[in-house]
Amino acid sequence: MDTVLLTIAILLALLLALLAVPLSMSFSITREQALQGDARFRWLFGLVKFQAHFPGEAPALKHEKKPPAEKKASRKASNNTPDVAALFKHSAFRPHLMKFIKHLLRASHAEDLYLRLRIGLGDPADTGMLWIVMGPLSAMMKNLHSIHIDIEPEFIEAVIEIESHGRFQLIPLQFIALSTAFILSPTTLRAWRVMQKAKQ
Repeated sequence: MDTVLLTIAILLALLLALLAVPLSMSFSITREQALQGDARFRWLFGLVKFQAHFPGEAPALKHEKKPPAEKKASRKASNNTPDVAALFKHSAFRPHLMKFIKHLLRASHAEDLYLRLRIGLGDPADTGMLWIVMGPLSAMMKNLHSIHIDIEPEFIEAVIEIESHGRFQLIPLQFIALSTAFILSPTTLRAWRVMQKAKQ
């Protein structure tokens, strides 16, 4: 039993040591009709290098005339949108999310980060609720060094257009710790319960 516990402890210590090694990543992403991009990773001080591609097959979002029955089905399929809006309606969650994103950006040591995002949820009220978070966040990130952010809300149609590229140097263990603390925080859990109630 002692040998098993010792082995587990050694493996955990080794895993933590590996996660504490900095990871460098450069990426490029575009999405208009479909998501396309690539990312290049460098880890263990250059001993491990690999590249990933992620072409998307998402259909373009277009204005099309649909039969009444098809419109109803489309509305049912988008029932998750109000749930997300309910999440942002939680007053304590909005500054909590902004603080989390700010910590992630600091921990990622972003360089030459460019982001152009045009986003709409298909409903002006839901998009406005999303913009309550995205607007101040965009203004905050514009003041950060070597980061150019341009986020544009679309209040009429449902759309997501992205153009982004940049470089990061981060410590995976730090990201895991920040994300775990955010997800398990009382504020996030309360906001999640609010979203679940809105879904019912």
